[in-house]
Amino acid sequence: MINNFHETPILNTLQHYLSKDPIRMHVPFHSGIPNNNIFPKEIYNLDVSEVSGYDVEGKDNPIFQSEKITADFFCVKHSFYLTGGASVGLIASLMTINKFGKKVILARNVHKSVINGVILSGLEPVWLDVDFLDEWGIFSEINSTKLAEIISANSDIAGCVIVSPTYEGVISNISEAAEICHSKNIPLIVDEAHGAHIYFLNNKKLYSSIQLGADIVIQSWHKSLGSLTQSGVLHLVNERFFTYNDLKRSIDLISSTSPSFLLLLSLELTRKNLFQTKGDFFNVLLNKALSFRKEMQQIKNLTVFQNDDPFKIYLRTLNISGIDFAYNLYKNYSIEIESANETGLLMLVGNNFTDEVKDKIIFAIKQSNLCRDLPGQIVMKERLSPRTGKFKLNPREAFMKGFKNKNRVDYGCEIAAPCPPGYAIDVPGMNNESYD
Repeated sequence: MINNFHETPILNTLQHYLSKDPIRMHVPFHSGIPNNNIFPKEIYNLDVSEVSGYDVEGKDNPIFQSEKITADFFCVKHSFYLTGGASVGLIASLMTINKFGKKVILARNVHKSVINGVILSGLEPVWLDVDFLDEWGIFSEINSTKLAEIISANSDIAGCVIVSPTYEGVISNISEAAEICHSKNIPLIVDEAHGAHIYFLNNKKLYSSIQLGADIVIQSWHKSLGSLTQSGVLHLVNERFFTYNDLKRSIDLISSTSPSFLLLLSLELTRKNLFQTKGDFFNVLLNKALSFRKEMQQIKNLTVFQNDDPFKIYLRTLNISGIDFAYNLYKNYSIEIESANETGLLMLVGNNFTDEVKDKIIFAIKQSNLCRDLPGQIVMKERLSPRTGKFKLNPREAFMKGFKNKNRVDYGCEIAAPCPPGYAIDVPGMNNESYD
C-alpha cells in the first residue's frame, strides 16, 4: 500500500482558492491586505475563513482528509486538529467521558484545562495523588498501586486522566496504567501536551502514550513538534470506548466555528515535514541535548534533575533561587528560559539548539557568579504545591456559586493555577469552609 503522508489537502484547497485571485467579499475584513508592516503579506493571504472548498461536509472536507492522513501516519483511528491548543482537546475529552458516568480519576497534577472540563461536564473528580518531590518542587510519576486502589474502591469510575510526561519531563508507566484501567473497562486519557516529540526518538526506553495503550492522547504540537502556537492534536487511538462522532461533537461544542487556517495549515505542514524527514532532526537534537546535560552536570554547585525526557533540562544551583538564576541569565546574557520557580529553572531544547547556542549557555553559567562559591547558602522556599482532599461540593456547583459573589473573589469558587505549568493549586468545591 502506497502511503499519502506527503499530501496536503488543506494547502491544496487554499492554493486553488488563491490561484483564482478572488475578489474577497467575505470575512475576514482584512481581505488579504496587511494593515501593518510587521506581518508579511503572505500571512494575510493565507488567513482565510470558510471559503469555497472548505465548507463541504464529510469525507470530502479537506480538514477531515488532512486529519485522516495524520491519523494514518501515527497509526491511530483519527487525529483531530485543535486550533485552541491542547486545552480544547482535554476539555472535549472530559465532555466525552460523561457518556460513561459522573466520576473521573484525575492525577493531581492535571492542567487547569482539565479542571475546566470537569466544571463544564459536571463530572466529579476522584484524586489520584502524585508524589511531589519536595527537594525539587515538582511532581513525579503517577503511582500505579494507588490507581488500582482507587479503581477497586469505586465501582462507578467513568474514566481516568493523567499527565505524561510532566512539565519537567517525568514519564509515567503508561502501559501499566492502561492495563489497570482496561481491566475494569475504564478509558485512559493521557495529556501528552509536552511530549509529542517522544514518538520520534530512537530510544528503546521511551515511547509515546499512543504506542502504550492509552485510548485518547492529546498533544500540543507547538510545544515540541514545531507548529504555530495554539495548535495541537487529539489522537483517538482506538475505538474501544469512544467513536469519531463522540469526539467530533464534543470538540465542536467548545471550538470556534471559524478556526484559524494558518494554524490548521501549520499542523498539516508539520506532519508533512515529519514524514519527509522521518523525524531525524529530533535525534540530531537528542545527541546535542545529551551532550548539553553532561556538560551542565560538571559545573560546580549546579545540579541537573534526572528526568526521562532529554529535551527538558531542569536544574538548580545551591546558592540562589531559580527565579534569580533565570533573571541573571536573561539580564546579562539574553538567555530566555522556559520557566523558573524558587527551587530551579527549566530549559527546553528546541529547533534553534545548535552547538553554538549550547556553548553560549554553558559559558554564561560558568561566568555567572550564580555558580561560584558564595558565603553561606540561601535557603530555598518550597514550591507551592496543590492542596489535596475531598470535595464538599461538585466543582461545577462551586464554580456557579461564584457568580453570586459580587463584592469579593471567593477562591472557594475559583481555580487557582499559575501557568506555567498550569496545574491547579485550588479547585472549586474542595476543602472550603463556606460557599454562601
